[in-house]
Amino acid sequence: MAHFKDWASLAIGISVLLASGHLPAESNIGQRRVRGEPAPSERDEQQTLFNHYFQGQKLSYETELAKLKTAAKVAAWRIPYSAAIYPERSGGLAAARSSAGTVLGKYDQAFHDGQSLAESYDRRRNQRTGVRRGGLFGRSRTYTYYDAESWEGYCSGFTASTIRHPEPLRAVDAAAVGGRPGVVFQPAEIKALLSAVYNRTRQDSYLYVAPASSSSGGPNMGTFHLALANYLGQAGYPLGIDRTKGREAWNNPIYEYQVTSIRDAGRRGDIAYKELVTKITYTWYGSDTVGQTNLETGERQGQQSRSMSIRYYLELDAQGKIVGGRALSHAGHFLWIPLFAVQGIPDQSSPGNPHLDVPKILALARHSALPEIQEQYDRVVIGPGVDPQIAVRAEAQRLREASARSEAGAGEPEAAGR
Repeated sequence: MAHFKDWASLAIGISVLLASGHLPAESNIGQRRVRGEPAPSERDEQQTLFNHYFQGQKLSYETELAKLKTAAKVAAWRIPYSAAIYPERSGGLAAARSSAGTVLGKYDQAFHDGQSLAESYDRRRNQRTGVRRGGLFGRSRTYTYYDAESWEGYCSGFTASTIRHPEPLRAVDAAAVGGRPGVVFQPAEIKALLSAVYNRTRQDSYLYVAPASSSSGGPNMGTFHLALANYLGQAGYPLGIDRTKGREAWNNPIYEYQVTSIRDAGRRGDIAYKELVTKITYTWYGSDTVGQTNLETGERQGQQSRSMSIRYYLELDAQGKIVGGRALSHAGHFLWIPLFAVQGIPDQSSPGNPHLDVPKILALARHSALPEIQEQYDRVVIGPGVDPQIAVRAEAQRLREASARSEAGAGEPEAAGR
């Protein structure tokens, strides 16, 4: 991809490419192959997903540029709140402090009779032991450290939980959700637990709404624009963005966009090109201890935010529908939406801390939220809410136990007749 110093040279560059017939277009309407099998185009796939999840709201995925909003923002009560992301090198969630000890330690008191299970698991996950020598004849000393990249933390969990849940605001006694009476969770501790259970994902626990499908390693910008305009513009639904390409990940929830510039960039046959600059605004990281909700209205206030502007062009067919695009500046890695929090199990085939009970943590969050705001979230949040595999595993366990009882009964000798 060419790099241009200013808008004038950008326009000249596009004009030259159009005139030469070699504009590096990336379509989002071509048929694909997935694992060797024919698959719908990226745009068709996204249209099917959107229409499925928003059929209850009678919304349909729109692809005609002229019919898409050029600016949109989610409702004030729906803006994701800022929260901590707990860097793994500093101990991750195991180092998150509570009103008495650590957050995971308090969870163990409430739900594991004080036995250190959730906290020990999270601490051991990345903790390693090293040896440090003190000079030529100095004594060797052992030390512990956390084996993690500098960027690793809970930004995915922060992004997913703040899209799916209102801000926890009220203290909750663990007894309200089946825990030990007298162990009271503060809002900041519930925020940390939400980030924990949403931080590990499975393939079925989220949607790619603008996957990293372009040759640059980022999203197809046609699909990117359609995701902003349909999810944020039509449905008023926040989107997660991974802002960095490659293995390193920095995730944030987008709650607003604005097309600040749009102009013609030429034609080639029936294909028209539009050059856009779009500003996206997303919630930034913050402290779990800071409340960000107006208690009277439920509207968000005081959250930390950042913005970035993205240059790209769109391809339109003869009907003005978006059929592709390409980034002309950094556009991040992909856009996504969380569907549910994954319940971890010991063998990690379902990832996450197996000693954190997802339904209990979600119940804590519900008790902590303003009831009227929780009801509004319940009406609009998409996805199953609770990991479907929990019910599947529970049914499998029930069948195993029934089978074991049946076998035990079959093996008992018949009672002697009288």
